[in-house]
Formats: sequence, C-alpha cells, structure tokens
Amino acid sequence: MTVHYELPTTADFAALAGEHHPAITIYLSTSPVVSERERSEVAARSAFDEAIERVRAGGASSAEVAALRAERDAIVTDQGLWGALARSMAIFVAPGFSHVFVLPNRLDDAWHVGSHFTLGQLLRAPSQDQEAFALTLSAHEWALWHATPTARAAKLDVDQTGTANLDEATNREPNEDKPRGANRGTSSQGGASRLMGDEGRKTLLDQYSKRVIEVARRELLALDPEGRVPVFVFAAEPLLSLFVANTRNSRRVIPVPGSPDRLGASEIDEALRLQLAKLNVDEAEQALRQLGEGTAGRVERDLAAIGREAADGAVETLWFDFTTSVFGTLDRESGAIEYARGDGSDETLADGTHAGDLLPQLALLVISKGGKVVTVRSDDLDGTVWSGPAMAELRFALA
Repeated sequence: MTVHYELPTTADFAALAGEHHPAITIYLSTSPVVSERERSEVAARSAFDEAIERVRAGGASSAEVAALRAERDAIVTDQGLWGALARSMAIFVAPGFSHVFVLPNRLDDAWHVGSHFTLGQLLRAPSQDQEAFALTLSAHEWALWHATPTARAAKLDVDQTGTANLDEATNREPNEDKPRGANRGTSSQGGASRLMGDEGRKTLLDQYSKRVIEVARRELLALDPEGRVPVFVFAAEPLLSLFVANTRNSRRVIPVPGSPDRLGASEIDEALRLQLAKLNVDEAEQALRQLGEGTAGRVERDLAAIGREAADGAVETLWFDFTTSVFGTLDRESGAIEYARGDGSDETLADGTHAGDLLPQLALLVISKGGKVVTVRSDDLDGTVWSGPAMAELRFALA
C-alpha cells in the first residue's frame, strides 16, 4: 500500500490511469478530529465490502476477490493511516495494487467498480486552490493563520508588539474609552467625548484595523510576495467592514462575518476549506462567463473536437464536471475518441473492450500538453454559462 499526503502528481495519475481490471475506487469524506475517526473507518469498510461484493457478483475469480480483500484489510487496519486524517481520502485498489491519498479538500462520498479507476474527484484536489491565509480579528486579540494543500491551518508566529489588541493598538489603558494623553476636558472643549460612545469606538476600531493591517501585510509579503494566496478575514461588525475598507487595492481579501474568539485550529481549517470551495466555484463561474462573452471562436464543447485539440496542444483550459462520466477510449496521439455503447453510458465498447471515463482522460492529456484543468459540479454553476459535461478554452480561435 502506498499512502500519499501530498497532492497527486502527474506521475501519480500516470500510475492510476489505464486498465486495472477489476478496479475499486472509493472517495470518502473524513475529519482530522479524533472523535470522528471511527465513523470514517466504518464508512471505508462498508464501501469496500459493497464494492468487493459487486466485483464478485460480476464474475471475478476467487483469486481476484481474495487479493482485493487483502488490500482492503491492509488499509482498514493501518492505524497510522487512520490517525493522520484530513478532510477526505481517495482509495484506489486492484489486485496487487493500492494507493491512498489523504487530501485537504472535501470530496463527495462515492465508490465505483470497473476496469478503470474513477479519477474525476482526484483531479479536483490539484486543480483548485487549496492554500489560504486567515486573519482572526476581534477587539481582544488577533492572529494570522496559514493553511496549505497538505497541512491544516496553523497559527503563524507574528510580532504583535503594540498591536496585540484594541487597547495596545490605540495606546489605551484596558477598558479605557480614549487614548492615553487625550484631552480630558469637557465635550465643549472637544476632548474625550469625541472618542466615547458608538462613533468614538468606531474611530478606535478603525485605528486598530489599520495597525493590524500594517503588521499583517509585512508578514504576508514575506510569505507570499506575489499576493497570490487569498486572505479570509474572520471578524464581527463593525470591525470587519472597517478592516475590509482599509485593505482596498490589496491582495484578495474575503470577509467572513462572525466573532472568531472561540475558534480553534480545527474550526479555522474547516471554515477555510469551505470558503475556498465557494471561492473556487465563484472564480470558475466568472471565468466561464468571460469566456462565453469575449472569446468568440475559442470555445469548444464537443468532446470529440476537444480530444483533437488537446492532442495538438491547443487547449488552454479544460473545465469538466467531475460528477458526470462519459465512457470510451482516447487515443493520446491523435485525440480520436471512441464512445462506449449507449453513447458513452456503458463501460464497454461495441466489441466488448473495457472503457474508462473520457473526461479524466481528456484532462490528463490537456495537462500533459501544458494546459490547465478545472473541475466543477454542474449543479454549482449558472446554466447560462455552463453546458457540460466539458468546455474548453482554446489557445487560438478556430478559423
């Protein structure tokens, strides 16, 4: 058994591609929380048992069934594996073959039996952003967090001298309504009254947010000089709106309303993964809308045509619905597609040859030619911009 804690690479996909009959694919949502480990183990064993029974009923030999059971037992009894879970697992088993991927993003529970592994969901992991920063901010404290594609959110060690909370950042004694040294005269003298009450507190919060932004910006610049990674800001109003307003023309800052004071590392990581999923959907939909509106002649929806263009290296970006399967074979040299029986709904060709899912095959071909792949769910997208199961942006307009 090979266990991967990194995102799948081109070499990994090459090992998984092609015929592995009989092949079992299992996608499983999991949790890093220890108390939920048993649920994940039970779900994995149940999926394995159903899949192996399907293989047996399909006419597999007793030796093949025994080999699959041996691979199952090695996986479900590996306590090291189950003690280091993330948010999902992808399991690929065939006689004498087993690869397990522990992944940070949430995948849909599913299992499949066939001649080929089902790779659509696995392609989802490296095809979407899985890295983010989080800034948790309240009047009491603030912290900067970093979640990566292979590690849960962890708090960064930041020098907060003079900015650790609202009082420090505004040079006040704890619970004081005005900065130290402010004019203590009457309201007619324009003194402390200006910094008391709701408006006064808002002024202090605004000053606090600017101080935090200064420190956080320096830290993020050192870690991400190009400003590629988004920052999700967890805060309650009015501090959240003040912070966002003060970060205009900066890196991508996404507000997440609500008090963060009681959020721990696991809650921060869970919230970040959910927010990243939403962000990925929004960005895919925006890209598809722009593609449809402004690149006439560079959009292709026919799978056979996409295959030919992909083989020629002409596909810039391929979007495909990982919840849909179209079976057939793809010639990687010419891009020619042969659909399985039933217009691609069956898993064998007319001559009985085993067929795999064409969509991941096309995706891997695009990647091998330097193109980009984005996985989507049709149900997540506006029907005015999406007409799956796949769309391709070509590098050059068709004549």
